[in-house]
Amino acid sequence: MAKQKNPNGIGSYKLRKDGRYEWSQMVDGKMRSLYGKTPKELNDKVKKISDLPITSNKLTVTEWFEKWLEVYVNPLKKIATYNQYKTLFEQHIKTSIGHRKLSGVKPSDIQTVIAKMNEKKKASKTMKHVKSIMNIAFSKAYDDKLISLNPVIKIEIPVKQAKPRKVLTIEELMKLYKAMENSRWIWSIRLLLVTGLRRGELLALKWTDIDFSNKRLTVDESNSSDGLGDTKSAKVHYVPLSDKAISHLDSQKLMLEKEFNPVLYNDELKKSLLVFPTEQGTMIRPDSYHTMLRRFAEKAGIKASAHCLRHTFVYLSRESMSLKELQAILGHDESTTTLDLYGDILEESMTKTASKIDDIFNKVEKEMEKIEIEKAEKENKPMGKLVEFRKKSS
Repeated sequence: MAKQKNPNGIGSYKLRKDGRYEWSQMVDGKMRSLYGKTPKELNDKVKKISDLPITSNKLTVTEWFEKWLEVYVNPLKKIATYNQYKTLFEQHIKTSIGHRKLSGVKPSDIQTVIAKMNEKKKASKTMKHVKSIMNIAFSKAYDDKLISLNPVIKIEIPVKQAKPRKVLTIEELMKLYKAMENSRWIWSIRLLLVTGLRRGELLALKWTDIDFSNKRLTVDESNSSDGLGDTKSAKVHYVPLSDKAISHLDSQKLMLEKEFNPVLYNDELKKSLLVFPTEQGTMIRPDSYHTMLRRFAEKAGIKASAHCLRHTFVYLSRESMSLKELQAILGHDESTTTLDLYGDILEESMTKTASKIDDIFNKVEKEMEKIEIEKAEKENKPMGKLVEFRKKSS
């Protein structure tokens, strides 16, 4: 039998002197062969590896990752995601295996990246993220026939005890409200607490996102350090509006009117329809909002952030709402639901959930009143004015 090239271009066949059939292929300067007693037997063996790529490239891990970031990540993902991937690559992957030949990376090398991160006392979440990035990048290299195997397999992440989430107590909430009672940002803080919104989602909120009739708001944008863009999950989700949330929004609108905010009358700024603009009618930067809240928290003698208000919302709601309800409100991927497909069911669910939120924060108010009364009795002096949730005007 004459030597015959495989029609797929991945090797050649020949009949050996011992009567067996042989298939051979040159890969990275090395010859690999398969044998069979019959052409069918040999073809069956070849077929099992016929999809394996020919790894005849000299790319380093750094060269491939830089190409992957620019070709597959930058045009398709949010700029924040691209920046995050790039930073984690440069800090942890490049410094460990960036010089290695792409086709020569083994699972042990990937485990070494994780081990070095662990030595630097990096959080388990960060190590999992780096592993995920490597898996995506090496999977794409496999798809592009640059490597014969994705080395990110059976990689173990050290188990570490996660730091507890910061949750504000009732006393701390009272102190924060007291410190912010004359601040123009008070209603944004209160809305965060009763909706569980992320900071970026709150700052990007528009009046057109709020459906007062059906008591829900649509979350489809987020304001990050990279500007206005998609939400963290890149999906639209819906948040039920309790009576308290609506009251806070009414109070925010009244505050904007009283301060004659440019967002209400400037032709250009009016187009933004921002619910929580700066005094100049523009969108506040997330880091500026963080600084503002930190300043008031220091004034109140506590530690607080926008995200700990989100945690506090979850903590206070945990016994009154199901996990599914909370996941839907928070916009987590595990329970993202399309309102248009299940409108009648979800509208009923939204109403019930909004009522539960009101029940929760009515209890919070009563607890605040109880603390204030006990404090006044202990000090044997008249009770001071409470910072109450503002009621919706009739």
